[in-house]
Amino acid sequence: MWDVFDEWLKNRSNRDNRNTRHSERAHAAIDCTFNPTSRFLTQRKFGPKQRMLIFTLEGFTPAAISAYGSSWNRTPAIDRMAAEGVTWNRAITPVTDPLEQWDRWANALADTPRAKEIVVITDDPRLLERESAAAFEEIVLLESDNEEDSNHEVETFEIEDTSIGRLTAVAADRLAQGDSVWLHSRFLTHCWDAPRELSDDSVAEEPAYYADEYEDDLPIETDTADDEDDAPEEVPFMVHETTPPDHRITAEDDPDWITTWMRTYGCQIKLVDAMLDVLDSVLEPDATVVLGGTSGFALGQNGGIGHRTGPWRSCHLHVPIVCSGGSGLRSRMVASADEVAVVISTRLSDPSGDLMPTERFVLENVENATTEESEPDESLRSDATSPSHEARVITQHRNVPIAITTNDWFYVLSEEAGTDVPSLPSDSDDRCHLYLKPDDFDDFNNVVRLRLEEADRLHQTLLNEFHRAE
Repeated sequence: MWDVFDEWLKNRSNRDNRNTRHSERAHAAIDCTFNPTSRFLTQRKFGPKQRMLIFTLEGFTPAAISAYGSSWNRTPAIDRMAAEGVTWNRAITPVTDPLEQWDRWANALADTPRAKEIVVITDDPRLLERESAAAFEEIVLLESDNEEDSNHEVETFEIEDTSIGRLTAVAADRLAQGDSVWLHSRFLTHCWDAPRELSDDSVAEEPAYYADEYEDDLPIETDTADDEDDAPEEVPFMVHETTPPDHRITAEDDPDWITTWMRTYGCQIKLVDAMLDVLDSVLEPDATVVLGGTSGFALGQNGGIGHRTGPWRSCHLHVPIVCSGGSGLRSRMVASADEVAVVISTRLSDPSGDLMPTERFVLENVENATTEESEPDESLRSDATSPSHEARVITQHRNVPIAITTNDWFYVLSEEAGTDVPSLPSDSDDRCHLYLKPDDFDDFNNVVRLRLEEADRLHQTLLNEFHRAE
């Protein structure tokens, strides 16, 4: 695959120039153009002590990652990274807007001395308009040409022509020059242009039940015209249009559509996995790689298929976070997605920094692990900015707290994700749902009526947060 990208990079000199913006802390910005493979960029290196790759995506759900337990979509590169690094099993976004989540990461890094060494490469033009962009010296924008034709079918795309493929090529070039790179893409919410051949099962094989038994039966006469009118819509094995779904499932929908959309989304994640493998091949074995999401994606949970589709549920807020280095440790406790900024800051200051001390891992995974001899509390990281010490994550939508996730519960104001300004009731009512965690992974069984005392306690926490922010 790298040979394909190497050949593609050589031919990029004849392509259209792309835009880049250099943002200063005073929010002054200038625009200029550059060729992604032009060697003059080597004169502008910031010279970081060690290269770092930060790879984040909008609409990135752990449900399609085998390292997070997916049995229907294999992601070998992410699996290797998780096996040798640190994985946060239950990272929850504290905001519903993926742009706000990116802002929180960027603002947290603004005071980090080496943050300006990071080159941001993205296909999202909205990032250039955010005040948080001032944290970086250089933001490279490569807008996707494939988004313009929403009905375009994907068979004609090669990997190097996909939106994430083009970003990867530029990122690989900058990494090869010695830069640290933050690659951020929104293709999972705007343009599903991954080749469908990436699927683990690219060809559908329909089982022929009892074919031999009925082989010699005489045909039955039917009214062909009536059959054609009453025949249900055939569900394709995979969707070939590039427009991501935004659909509420109804009783009239064939349930096989859920599997079809899952396969199609899985192709996009397999492309992400392949691009991560390409970028990893450019880095040193001990280089830091951080993978994360700014928002989740619904794949049929609670009747929604799409980004921010349906009522707010865990699938919209649960995102993957994986970082290289850490001997395969996993944090099984609830943590804020803001942990990404903490991880980056830790590795910028100390490339070999310990992201999860052994004592903390033992406390999270072994009951009654504390002993007088070990006294692990003294060894735990005392960084107050780390959300890992919090036993809960409160998620806000347009500055209104709508959900709280703890190690044992997920309590949410069940309103449509598209609601402009949600209203927080004075007490828990029928609009509020309560789910047992981590057992009820997909928020299937609402137990608010069975655990009213717990629901009232969590609702009061949301009210306190709302009044505190006023």
